Amino acid sequence: MSITGSPSEDRAAVVSEKVAGEAEPADQKSAQQKPLGAGDAKTQQKKPDKGKARLLGVDVARSVAILGMFAAHVGPTEYDHPDSWAFLPFHGRAAVLFAVLAGISIAMMSGSTAPAVGKGWRKALVRIGSRALLMLALGVVMNLVFIVPVWIILTYYGGFFLLSLPFLRLRAGALAVLAGVAIIGMPLASWLVRSIYFPKSLMETPLNDLGAEQLNSWAGAGEFVTTLMLTGVFPAFIWIGYVFAGMALGRMDLTSEVVAKWLTIGGAALAVVAYGTSWLALNAWGGAERLYASLQPYADADGVPVDEFLHLSLFKVHGTPPTDTPAWLLLANAHTGTPFDGAGSVGLSLLIIGGSLMLQRVGTRVLKPLGAVGAISLTCYVGHLVMMQLLWGGEPNYTALNAFWFIVGSLLFAVVWQRWYGQGPLEKLVAKISSSATRAVR
Repeated sequence: MSITGSPSEDRAAVVSEKVAGEAEPADQKSAQQKPLGAGDAKTQQKKPDKGKARLLGVDVARSVAILGMFAAHVGPTEYDHPDSWAFLPFHGRAAVLFAVLAGISIAMMSGSTAPAVGKGWRKALVRIGSRALLMLALGVVMNLVFIVPVWIILTYYGGFFLLSLPFLRLRAGALAVLAGVAIIGMPLASWLVRSIYFPKSLMETPLNDLGAEQLNSWAGAGEFVTTLMLTGVFPAFIWIGYVFAGMALGRMDLTSEVVAKWLTIGGAALAVVAYGTSWLALNAWGGAERLYASLQPYADADGVPVDEFLHLSLFKVHGTPPTDTPAWLLLANAHTGTPFDGAGSVGLSLLIIGGSLMLQRVGTRVLKPLGAVGAISLTCYVGHLVMMQLLWGGEPNYTALNAFWFIVGSLLFAVVWQRWYGQGPLEKLVAKISSSATRAVR
């Protein structure tokens, strides 16, 4: 993102924007625009290559998020399915990776390693705010048009962007602290608020989503905002912590091999600590017994052991945990919206991003198909919903083979599209609209 706001820099930013409008780092653009002398030609040639390599690593990580969503949406994820072991790890965690990458894009649009100031900051506000509104609108329309059993993240994605606007001036350290506080604290605050105003047990858990029908009245609009921020599948008040984590990464020098290594090591350590502590809290410190006590009447009614009942019913904890006992906050299962779920999923996201940044140094040719999917990930995401609608309507066929063909088809499409057309069609549309909005900034 341009921090000076000149028209030429705006055009350069548009060319490199991804799903959320990720722009080239400022140091790379300045290197491209600075007149070259004979003595510094070699130095100047290295900077664009370095920047492109960094963007490839981010695009590869983004492709893992998108293809992971395909695996979760089309592959078998039922707990009792023989092939679910290969697909359940992507369930929920791919969406968290997508949110962390959204934070990286937001940081890059607002100055990259150095937060934008002055006119550059105002342009960043408009650019990111316009994308937020576009994502909100696109998500609402898709929920209205598509009849597929998929929780569409784009509406919530717009909410994440809106919540990030007051924090664009923060640097990496402050954003990292804010991310840690939000990942741990926001699920606790959400549970307290919901236990008072929106109490629910496991058997009363609604799978909320967002649609245009909620906007037909003031009461419906209030429900829309409540779902978006607090009670929905990807509640923004909880998920903003994942975005803050990504913004902190975007403020770092992701071209640094040292940073990539520490992200990989730190992410793995965070995931181990989060999932390990959750396991201890449940199995060694009495958390599971409290959950079993709250579920015993339902298990007795179904005639199954209470531990089996919990295992088979966890899919109902989608977005936020029940409020009938605080022991639900000890879970680390995907989509439960607990501190352990958030910390573990963010740890895995850091591991994937750091690993992608390290792999790009081994060989870019092998990674280019994945990078192509990441570069047009909004188009691929919407495209896979279109294909699900055309092939199956509201009754998809969840098989490993179908997931395989969705992934392979996306890779082939992305490579061919980038080869002949470059920027994805939806990416180009979003970039054009948001760039037009920023031109009005003075």
